[in-house]
Amino acid sequence: MIHKQRLFTPGPTPLHPAVQEAMGKPILHHRTDEFRAVFAQSIAGLKAFLKTSEDVLILAASGTGGMEAALVNVLSPGERMLALVAGNFGERWASIGRAYGMAVQELRAKWGEAVSPDETARALDADPGIRAVFVQLSESSTGAAHDIQALARVTRARPDTLLVVDAISGAGAMPLDTQAWGVDVVVVGSQKALALPPGLAFVSVGARARARIESSKSPRFYFDLRRELKAQAGGEAAFTPAISNVLALRAALAAVEAAGGVDALVHNAATLAGMTRKAAEALGLPLVAPRDHGDALTALYAPPGLETGAIVKALKSEFGSTVAGGQGELKGKIMRFAHLGYYDATDILGVLATLEIVLRRLGHRFDLGRGLAAAEEEYVRRVSR
Repeated sequence: MIHKQRLFTPGPTPLHPAVQEAMGKPILHHRTDEFRAVFAQSIAGLKAFLKTSEDVLILAASGTGGMEAALVNVLSPGERMLALVAGNFGERWASIGRAYGMAVQELRAKWGEAVSPDETARALDADPGIRAVFVQLSESSTGAAHDIQALARVTRARPDTLLVVDAISGAGAMPLDTQAWGVDVVVVGSQKALALPPGLAFVSVGARARARIESSKSPRFYFDLRRELKAQAGGEAAFTPAISNVLALRAALAAVEAAGGVDALVHNAATLAGMTRKAAEALGLPLVAPRDHGDALTALYAPPGLETGAIVKALKSEFGSTVAGGQGELKGKIMRFAHLGYYDATDILGVLATLEIVLRRLGHRFDLGRGLAAAEEEYVRRVSR
């Protein structure tokens, strides 16, 4: 049997063909007018992608590097921060804060749920000294989504409290109107909805955040965003950028625009997520985030009596499909199917069909085609010609 390898993880995601082509082009020198034009075009595209006219920076780093850069530049050591923890990546905000000597408070939700804006407002009222709130748009360890628009209303009402959003897996898969909502800082990673390789992080900086960056007393060198803001205004990074990745970024952003822009990308993810959830319901696979789910991915428990690890291994060994397992306290307990980026309905229908075969072979009793039919009905419902 021929086994094509297919990636269904929420990062890295499959590369867009335009990205693959761009990655193969001869490398440019980064201190030339030719590359400065590429860099400036990429920043302009990122502003459209994030729906902001304010600063967006390109960093040669992973998404976690972008998170660290955001935190260390808007806080000074010892300042109070609030981490909204609804999963593994919310815990990462808290860990970065402690590593830099911040006074970290946590507001926790059960894994699979989101921290509510009302709870956040009460926590800020109880401690007016909190200087920034850190949160995920998409908590990709569980599939849960936070209401960023409502959280931004909470923080904008407090002049000394910023909102910093990890949208690494959420941007391009879920609605995010950075400037209109009043989000101070957004962090994005390249290997998610933009269908790029890992290696770049993008950080949007609003006016309130820019003022805080200038006054921060945190030690920083490579991640000094004051230096990057100055350098990137002239079309250059402060240090050697990931040149080929930036060329690919420009190609990826052009592909997004050609396909209808970021709103079309978000709509696509929502369609695929809806199809997957209808199939899961038909097959008796419980959602990890039944109430607060986002559309970047779908996280599922196995049906009673089956282990998710066996399902994940069988999908890989027989069909070449790599889906993600669980992280943190959900390690070995769930499976996660991605919808962000360069996926279409045929991809999702294919992985759902093979999932049915795997479930049947592992002993789950149902009529073959039940989940697939539910997904097809949802596609037809959502997509009119």
